[in-house]
Amino acid sequence: MLTRRQILAGGLALATTDLTLRNIWAAQGKEPKPLVHCLSNETYSLRDLYGQKKIDHHTTAAFHKELNIKGVSLNDLYFKSWDKDYLDKILESFKTADRRITALIMEGNLATANEDKRKKQVESNTAKLKAAGYLGVPVVRMNLGGVDKGEDNQKEGVDRCVAAFKEMLPLAMDLGIRITIENHGGVSGSVEGILGVIKGTDPKWVGSNLDFGNAPVNHKPEVFEKLVPHAYHTHAKLADFKEDGEATNSDYGKLLGILKAAKYAGAVSVEWEGKGEAVQGIKRTRDLILKHWPELPN
Repeated sequence: MLTRRQILAGGLALATTDLTLRNIWAAQGKEPKPLVHCLSNETYSLRDLYGQKKIDHHTTAAFHKELNIKGVSLNDLYFKSWDKDYLDKILESFKTADRRITALIMEGNLATANEDKRKKQVESNTAKLKAAGYLGVPVVRMNLGGVDKGEDNQKEGVDRCVAAFKEMLPLAMDLGIRITIENHGGVSGSVEGILGVIKGTDPKWVGSNLDFGNAPVNHKPEVFEKLVPHAYHTHAKLADFKEDGEATNSDYGKLLGILKAAKYAGAVSVEWEGKGEAVQGIKRTRDLILKHWPELPN
């Protein structure tokens, strides 16, 4: 059997062996880290405050304690460094505030036809995956991106993303980290594209970052249900409220009910995309989620 070092060193030629990464690592007995099951918030919800330098990744834990939200999903857009000292300060701030890091969100494009750009994206994601491991994060979201003009996201796009994920899976498995795909346009703009990448890799380690509002879900329960069995993280996206506090464009009771029925064990993470003051929007979304899922840890 190949050693872990041989696999990580890149000595495995996938094109010339009928062994998949799934077979190899299942034999090694690796298990993913437990998901963080709690109410969470995406740092992207606070993008204006980050942009105004009123908050950063070293102060966000204390900020979320004031919001009475246990979990925080960190976006790579707001990292100022990936060095150990910088990450240590994040860890210390979360310990002090008694908050949990639920996920690390990565941007980028793994589906482009440009091999050099795709290689650099894999290298960037790999470095961030190592940082996620250091931070103890159980889940990362890797943006799939889209193909070039004249290509098919569900063909070339899925194939490239599967290949890229297989390059990174040995490290992810070694760290116990699940990789998730957000329904977010491009290759991930269809259920078929998302499931193509999940099933083309390993559903134990690759799953959905289920966004309530992005295409093709768009708050539609019948589409939402297709991705719930594969969900390891969620973005509870919301932009506005009715007078009774319910969402204007969806039935949160129904969507959260589907998650509960499926015994979903990950974070339910607020992603505020409405106009006006973000903190108020986050608080109202928090209250709406807890109204329909009062037993959700927070």
